[in-house]
Amino acid sequence: MRHELKICFLYLSIFPEDYEIDVEKLIHLLVAEGFIQEDEEMMMEVVARYYIEELIDRSLVKAERIERGKVISCRIHDLLRDVAIKKAKDLNFVNVYNDQHTSTTCRREVVHHLMNNKYLCDRRANKRMRSFLFFGESRGYVKTHNLKLKLLRVLNLGGFMFDCKGDVGKSLPDVIGDLIHLRYLGIVDTLVTNIPAFISKLRFLQTLDASDNDLFQGTTDLRKLTLLRHVIGKFVGELLISDATNLQTLRSISSYSWSKLNHESLINLRDLEIYDDSEWVNQRRVPLDLTSFNKLRYLRVLKLEVTTFKLSYESEEAIGFIHFIFPSLESLTLVGTILEEDPLHALQNLPRLEDLALQDCDRPKAKMRISALGFGRLRKLELFMVRLDELLIKEEAMPSLMELTLISQERATKLLIPDRLRACVRGCYVTY
Repeated sequence: MRHELKICFLYLSIFPEDYEIDVEKLIHLLVAEGFIQEDEEMMMEVVARYYIEELIDRSLVKAERIERGKVISCRIHDLLRDVAIKKAKDLNFVNVYNDQHTSTTCRREVVHHLMNNKYLCDRRANKRMRSFLFFGESRGYVKTHNLKLKLLRVLNLGGFMFDCKGDVGKSLPDVIGDLIHLRYLGIVDTLVTNIPAFISKLRFLQTLDASDNDLFQGTTDLRKLTLLRHVIGKFVGELLISDATNLQTLRSISSYSWSKLNHESLINLRDLEIYDDSEWVNQRRVPLDLTSFNKLRYLRVLKLEVTTFKLSYESEEAIGFIHFIFPSLESLTLVGTILEEDPLHALQNLPRLEDLALQDCDRPKAKMRISALGFGRLRKLELFMVRLDELLIKEEAMPSLMELTLISQERATKLLIPDRLRACVRGCYVTY
């Protein structure tokens, strides 16, 4: 087994027993740890995924969930996990804290449970520590003085709450601004609602994962973080990003903030989510312009939670334009959109689209149709509609379809589809 593959296997020892490992998170951690070298032809994230898939092929890891041919989550068998833990301990590669022993020399320390805050209160100083990770459900408090570890590259504190300046939660403690070597900052489900200005001091930061928190309504300024590769959170307030050539993941950003970005610099963006809600951004709402996606040649996943999104396809030239804008798109989700035009007619020509979902969308007093040979690679179509009178699918359309879900909330939708697709249909309020 190659050295890089061994490192990836040993790193799996950081996760608790029977833990469903999010592959995206694992990839971000491996890259931040410096275990992945960038290939001339492949980005580091692609190389890391290749290693994980090789571990799966060798039956060292089990694929748990697969979407669009990619492993989304995985697990490691208990016996193999024990092997990884023992070898990692022998090599002083990872120290998993327990009540009896904690290392003061290991560069990576992991806590799987709070243990009544014993670790956080009694931990001895480890000046060599480069990574600290917590996994598991928690609502404990982090004492800010325990985070004075200036050499940290990886900090994952999902589930904790920060007790600083007498205010629990809400904002990150100032001490994090001193962790200038951080590559990975995970603050998932920490009740944080504000990213302070000192985030600009973390010039090496690659991943900011602030998902599963409340809405970030204030201004989040990331303009000085030019090495950012993944930004995850619900930024309904203004999100400022400048040189974003390394950015691959952006979830999620308001349409107003999106309109202010330099879209030409987003050449490596793979995963994008744009969000609008009148309750928060009504005064600054900016309609999405289709041309703002024109430079996103490698975009794979797009989710739009917007009231209106115009796909113009009144001419054959316009249909070709859609094809040109999204040549790599594999998954598209529209949420809460009023569909004044039939989106299926234009989107059916996207060459790599495999998943399409319209959630809580409204197509009042109108039909949607898919022409012959439309959606050649589509495997999953989900239509959760407020209203849809009729869906017409031509005989040779969607040859790869595996699942069709159609739910109409207000009245039944007339479904005209080939017999071969009827076994794929799941849903209610449908008539044939």
